[in-house]
Amino acid sequence: MLARLALGNVRKSLADFGIYFLTVMLGVAVFYAFNSMTAQQGVLALSETQGRMFDLLGMVSGGVSVFIAFVLVFLVVYANSFLIKRRTPEFGVYLALGMSTGDVVKIVALESLIAGAASLAAGLVVGIGLSQLLLQLTSALFQADVAEAGGFAFVFSADALAKTVIVFAAIFLTAALLNARTVARAKLIDLLHAQRKNEEMRLTSLPLSLALFAASLVLIGVSYKLLIDNGLMEPSPEFAAATLLVCAGTVLFFYALSGFLLKLVQLIKPLYLRGLNMFALRQLNAKVNTAFASLSVVCLVLFLAITSVCGGIGIRNAIDGSLDKSTGYSASVSTSFGSYDAEAGYRPADLGAFGEFAERQGYDMAAGLRASVAAVGAGDFEAAVSGVVQVDLLVDPADGLVMDDVERASGLVLADYAGASVNSGYGASPVYVAKLSQVNAALELAGRPGVELGAGECAVFSDSDITSGFYRDAVERGTELSVGGRALRVVEFRGDSLQTTPFPLNTGTLVVPDEAVPAGSTILQSILDVQCASDEDEAAFGAMMDAVADADDPDTWPVTMSMTRAEVLDQSISLSTIVAYLAIYLGFVLVIACAAILAIQQLSDASDNAQRYGLLRKLGAPEGMISGALFVQVLVYFLFPLLLAVAHAACALVVVTDVVAVFGHLDITSVSRFMVMNPPGAERMMGSRRAFIQASVFMRMMRQFFFFW
Repeated sequence: MLARLALGNVRKSLADFGIYFLTVMLGVAVFYAFNSMTAQQGVLALSETQGRMFDLLGMVSGGVSVFIAFVLVFLVVYANSFLIKRRTPEFGVYLALGMSTGDVVKIVALESLIAGAASLAAGLVVGIGLSQLLLQLTSALFQADVAEAGGFAFVFSADALAKTVIVFAAIFLTAALLNARTVARAKLIDLLHAQRKNEEMRLTSLPLSLALFAASLVLIGVSYKLLIDNGLMEPSPEFAAATLLVCAGTVLFFYALSGFLLKLVQLIKPLYLRGLNMFALRQLNAKVNTAFASLSVVCLVLFLAITSVCGGIGIRNAIDGSLDKSTGYSASVSTSFGSYDAEAGYRPADLGAFGEFAERQGYDMAAGLRASVAAVGAGDFEAAVSGVVQVDLLVDPADGLVMDDVERASGLVLADYAGASVNSGYGASPVYVAKLSQVNAALELAGRPGVELGAGECAVFSDSDITSGFYRDAVERGTELSVGGRALRVVEFRGDSLQTTPFPLNTGTLVVPDEAVPAGSTILQSILDVQCASDEDEAAFGAMMDAVADADDPDTWPVTMSMTRAEVLDQSISLSTIVAYLAIYLGFVLVIACAAILAIQQLSDASDNAQRYGLLRKLGAPEGMISGALFVQVLVYFLFPLLLAVAHAACALVVVTDVVAVFGHLDITSVSRFMVMNPPGAERMMGSRRAFIQASVFMRMMRQFFFFW
């Protein structure tokens, strides 16, 4: 009997349940579609690198889905509360006719479950269709064809289905329990007259409202300062404080605004008495408590949506934009012979027998790798390579040039350019030195113009967005630096990358005439740039370097990292795809949540105020005035949270640029420090040395990336 009554109620209230149905259906569809992406891997022709990145995409999507689940919990509960509010008079009639409270609670629970089950089923159907569109989008972004014949394959994920059903079943159960609790605790008179009762004003004092409004601005301002000063690069108490303060300030902003907005407008008589402004403002005032809560939530959710989408687009553009300058060579091989940090200075790497082999070869990478390839029988080095150039990055252990020296000589401060993306110990970071002859040979191999230096001159190379602006201004100021006791004026800045790499690695290399290289300089890192005649030769060269890196023969060259152009493109495309998906996923769900909350709020108000607007018509108010009053209410609900969300996002995007810069930068010493702490032999327990080092570099980037999201 109760089930039949609940089903009939759902059919009779389709207009009300339609809002709830549409909201939940969209949430289910998006949640299933993005969690089903791991199933696409089986039907896409992905390379090995893309396969690893796709696994990472699945892991990231799963983590983000936890946050999305909390958003959907709030959204479903909020939409469900709208239904309960619309149905309260009906529940009051049931009680007045003698139905027990328990039976009414059961009806409410059954109605919620019926509507939830229908929206879940429809959402899954839509989500399965949406996942097929995502498959085509994934294929385009990864530049990977669908493996099935005809380029079409049907993708279904049982894991995503189970996860979606479990999450939303828990959400529906929570909503049903909250609804039952609301009805069970309500008094009969409150149920019958709920729609006629205005909310009580909690904030009636104008001076108190103004004081709270000023306090909210102070809280928001302090949170902005904390965020800008400390950035998003690392978790910190300051970041947590900024998050809490901006949330508290936003809630207080709308609470105080709702308290004095009506009184403020009343002071402006021409505005208050124009049209139906007094009616519209009093309607807003009647909903003050609900208004400030929903507007605060919408503002914060919009802030997250704007920041997520803009930050994601910025990171993706930074990754894609660095490809041209970081893929000038068919392949690059690097070897770290030491590390340099602020506390210990230069520390040589313990490369053991591999280091002794490099010393016997006179640190000539081409000769060493040629002999190593022959020793392991990996192929024909000469046949695969059409041109090679070695670039050595040097430091002077006794009196090396560090960033503090550049700042003092130029009068500039790196932190003014890089913001919070630099740490407190950056001043002791070394500025590497390279020979002009080697750099010009590398530029010629890449088909780029060389550098011309006169007596007493030097140039600086940096492909990092963090330091490029700093060095440009240092050149414009005619900065003079002491290199090995000789004064050299920096006359040219170049942003060219001196190797093929997935991330710009060079935060500052001083190019000096060969005779100006300090006598006590030692090699920190050697880079061998290689050009191949064809893609097949490039792949063959990469396989040779894999074989050398994995070799146990002590008479082989110690390869720290090697990357081919194809591998760099694969990694960059895959990482930018992950970022694009996160931006779409977060942005789409959060915008849906905002739109649903505002739409439900407005529909609820319009339904509650139908009698009042009908009375205006009877009093002779023209339709234009009534429409204007409605427009004022909608404008306040949509515009106020949007404006404050844009202000929050503008502040956040100032520091998001530091995160974006990191995706165009990786400190080169991180790799060398890693090699010092992990000498050859340790990585062999974990597989390929090359894969081991690449994983360490990539995970450092992803740690910063995950913290940003």
